[in-house]
Amino acid sequence: MRMAAVIYEVKNHIAYVTLNRPEALNAINKQLSAELEETWHRFDADSDAWVAILTANGRAFCAGADLKDRVSPPEESARPTLSLGHGFDVYKPIIVGVNGYCLAAGIDVVLPCDIRVAGEDAVFGMTMTRVGVMASTGASQLPRSIGWAHAMEMLLTAERIDADTAYRIGLVNAVVPNDELLQKCEEYAEKILKNSPTAARLTKEAAIRGRDSATIAESLKVGFSLQRLMKTTPDASEGPRAFVEKRSPNWESTDVGRIH
Repeated sequence: MRMAAVIYEVKNHIAYVTLNRPEALNAINKQLSAELEETWHRFDADSDAWVAILTANGRAFCAGADLKDRVSPPEESARPTLSLGHGFDVYKPIIVGVNGYCLAAGIDVVLPCDIRVAGEDAVFGMTMTRVGVMASTGASQLPRSIGWAHAMEMLLTAERIDADTAYRIGLVNAVVPNDELLQKCEEYAEKILKNSPTAARLTKEAAIRGRDSATIAESLKVGFSLQRLMKTTPDASEGPRAFVEKRSPNWESTDVGRIH
């Protein structure tokens, strides 16, 4: 029986998602890719999981795609072997803690995450072109995350940057000692858990869909539609009631579906 390449467990409304190929520096092969996609689907549907923390076992977060998967006949190589885009469609909050190498497809895994924490030893790089691979997800999504100039420098030079540089250019939110990485991620998670999980999810959806709208008018329309949806949930009345009664709110996770 093969070992799981991605581990998923939920504690106190936090989904702990762990990349688990330490012997290969968590390089993404077909198994890890498929399991990661399945895991994001699972998290998205799990009513008990309100926020996710993504980390990795071993001395590297992810060294990129496993190049052994690419040593195949041309017709096979032309087929996509990795599916890393699903995380972009998850509207629940995702926090990531990065240790060691985070290269190429490893950054593709980080980009859908909302809050990013780097250990002091973290090293980032969009290094695909050095092995004759184009950056597909990174090319389209990295400029949206850190701006054109910084993104293109990373994409075109394929040079690596350290954790402090990643913080300076806005790729990560914080840099901490390696032994405090999970603790910092959990601190962010606890702050998020103080809020309505439904409001947090809809707020993230409004941010993503608003960003992707063609016009300001369209983005505002999305926000107002989601706001109306929020008003139909138990949390919309629980929050004001708890404030008036001077107590902590008892939040619920409500499946409100998705507007189109």
